[in-house]
Amino acid sequence: MPWSRIREKTIDHTKVTILGAGHAGRGIASYLSIHGFEISLYNRTIENVKGIIDRGGIDAHGIIEGFAPIKLVTDDIAAAINGRNILIITVPAQAHPFFAETMGPYLKSEQAVLLMPGRTGGALEFARILKLNSFTDDILLGEAQTFSFVSRTTGPDSVLISSIKNSVRISAFPASLNRRMLKSLKRLPLAFELADDVMETSLNNMGAMLHPAPTILCAGLLESRQGGHNHYHEGISKTVGHLVERMDAERVRVAQKFLAHPVCLLEWLKNTYDAKGNTLYECLRSIDTYDRVGSPSSLEHRYVLEDIPTGLVPISYLGTLAGIETPAIDAVINIACQLYRRDFWHRGRNLESLGFKGLNLSEIKEYVQTGVLPDDYSSIQEMLGSLDLEVDER
Repeated sequence: MPWSRIREKTIDHTKVTILGAGHAGRGIASYLSIHGFEISLYNRTIENVKGIIDRGGIDAHGIIEGFAPIKLVTDDIAAAINGRNILIITVPAQAHPFFAETMGPYLKSEQAVLLMPGRTGGALEFARILKLNSFTDDILLGEAQTFSFVSRTTGPDSVLISSIKNSVRISAFPASLNRRMLKSLKRLPLAFELADDVMETSLNNMGAMLHPAPTILCAGLLESRQGGHNHYHEGISKTVGHLVERMDAERVRVAQKFLAHPVCLLEWLKNTYDAKGNTLYECLRSIDTYDRVGSPSSLEHRYVLEDIPTGLVPISYLGTLAGIETPAIDAVINIACQLYRRDFWHRGRNLESLGFKGLNLSEIKEYVQTGVLPDDYSSIQEMLGSLDLEVDER
């Protein structure tokens, strides 16, 4: 697609829809708009974006300053995605099933759908729901390991973007479409790198490490003071940091069963934020971006309600499948179940919702690369055999 320079701003004719108008959605919508992209913004609750509708866009502050016009702000998902090239879903991961079911009838071939982030297994769950609803169009579906920005809503029509990550790993599902996905997303002024597959983006879920345990352990403070502290610098003390490091070591051991090169949390912080230090406690205090990140104001927050059922729970289930024990991760899940009086194990992503039920490790590795389940592959072989054709298994 042709590019042109107008008033020091890059204009691209790629049309982008952002689905979800929270902190993350407003950040990426305003950033891309200021960079010259035509943006549509979808939100399920139209009242929450009335300020943006009335203003005609978003005031962006921080590392980028300016007014970001938004062409369409709507709660009509068909209108939001019609004729758009790239669809970026920025909602909490527990809402992914709603979007898979609701978007399916309106998706068209060649559209790129990116879950940002997918958390653990987002694209797998999304693909399974599309398949259950008999969706067959040739879309590009993928997920990001994390969100590209640190951004916060500061008013009904404004957002603060305090940081952009050095790079974000992405993968298509299946991974055989990785190059096509990257080619599509490279049109955006964001730093994307290809992961091997969605097991890499899923099992390198750092939010599941950094968010739930500190939030739960600050439960008394959150309830009595409605938060007000810094989640990373005050909520993660040396002792809490040691617990998170043990959780991360378990995550890495699980990941080693599926990935060639899993990344530990400290390595990720150093690569993403240029953090310095030998412990999690030291690394977090070296990241200036986290100076301005507050805490949840209540326990009803995505740091638990998202990151446990779509982060820790599927990691634990994958550990069981791989024969890896995860006692620290399981302890945090169980405490959350008792504290919230909710069964996060039952509500969370499991092997069935990921499409892995009945598969072994080698079959899972093949599935995320090809998108073909063993039963489907056998059917293809039988069909070709009846036609006296051979399957090339090279």
